[in-house]
Amino acid sequence: MALASSRRCLLALVVLVLFSEPPAWGHQSGAGAGTAKQTDEGTTAVKPEQAEQNLVKKVAPVYPPLAKQARIQGKVKLQAVISKTGRVDSVNVLSGHPLLVQAAVDAVKQWQYKPFLVDGQPVVASAEIEVPFSLGISDANYQAEQKNNEAFFKRQDECRDLLKTQKYSEAEAPCKSLVELSEKLPTERHLERMTANELAGHSLLYQKKFTEALSFFLTELSIGEASLNPTDAELGYAYHHVALGYYGTGDLHKAQSYYEQAESTLRAAREHMDGDFFKNQYAKDIQAILREYIVLLRQTGQDDAAAKAQQRADVIAGEIHPVTAP
Repeated sequence: MALASSRRCLLALVVLVLFSEPPAWGHQSGAGAGTAKQTDEGTTAVKPEQAEQNLVKKVAPVYPPLAKQARIQGKVKLQAVISKTGRVDSVNVLSGHPLLVQAAVDAVKQWQYKPFLVDGQPVVASAEIEVPFSLGISDANYQAEQKNNEAFFKRQDECRDLLKTQKYSEAEAPCKSLVELSEKLPTERHLERMTANELAGHSLLYQKKFTEALSFFLTELSIGEASLNPTDAELGYAYHHVALGYYGTGDLHKAQSYYEQAESTLRAAREHMDGDFFKNQYAKDIQAILREYIVLLRQTGQDDAAAKAQQRADVIAGEIHPVTAP
């Protein structure tokens, strides 16, 4: 099975933080019942509403692209220490999603307040601040979406674990149901739908149910061609999966065409990738695809084409070097 691209690896990181318990960022300190309260650290705790009244410059946070991609919204709660001049000196995170907190901190550090006064004198103040991030989804719809996300990724883990342990017949049902769960996700979640069809296809391919596997692989490719760029590695992997499906059904002519598209797309993806690690991984995948392609060419008597493909495989093999994962 082809290795994941950088985009898919980033998505995997999102999954890790998306459904884990939020970390304990720090200890929450309230402002007390009065308008101001002197703390042990020499700062004056103020209520959120008082801090809001003194706010003279408010910089909106930049919504992290990865959080948008994962459709994460919510509030980040911070504890800010404000200098006598009204500058934000430090920010402590109290709660919030890990993909949102840095954007919230970066924004609040740029805020400016009127000096907070006690007995007419400016003081160092401490205030709790909430920074909202919204995708325009109602709370009810967002909670339902998160529930669907959780069900999808839980089923995906089950499917992958069964495939890894080569329990292909047991994997068939959960992997097929993963496709159904993927249809409940937001329409823009193309990669999840591609992955669901890929895994369902592999659960069948390994059982030699080639025609049914090919159907899932073709759906995976159709989603990819409609939503991805020609240089996206996921598209190259989808071409490869379809090639495997046609090879299994005995349609070697179509398999050859898709092997060629898989190789060219992964080469384009490799050219557009800056990181050495993923360039290296793509090279390994291209080499593996060429090995299969050469077997097909020899089976169909295309010895000259097989020799040329072998030359390409030898060249790409020379470009593979040990690289540390990012």
